[in-house]
Amino acid sequence: MPYDPNRHGPRRLIGPGLHARVQALVATVPPGAVTTYGDVAQALGGRQFARHVGFALAALPSLSPLPWWRVVAAGGWLSLPAPARRRQARRLEADGVAVLGDRVRDFERRRHVFAG
Repeated sequence: MPYDPNRHGPRRLIGPGLHARVQALVATVPPGAVTTYGDVAQALGGRQFARHVGFALAALPSLSPLPWWRVVAAGGWLSLPAPARRRQARRLEADGVAVLGDRVRDFERRRHVFAG
């Protein structure tokens, strides 16, 4: 989904460098694993920033090589709008992550939690 300032708000929501820090963490999620918006936010300092993680990923350029598709909602749910959700499911399947309906199968086994 492209960044929309009306929907996502200003790009720097909780301070300079947020997007770069989100991107750096998401880049470390290995193929075959998924993480949640809340896990990324927790690694940045608090789960209350989960929505901001979503905003940072939504602001990525459409051809970004960052593995945004490895970030899912709590419980392993794919929460993007339908076209992006289908694209995310295809990318996850290509990574070896099974998706059943709109949820990652074996989510807890696949879940990548950041050290720290």
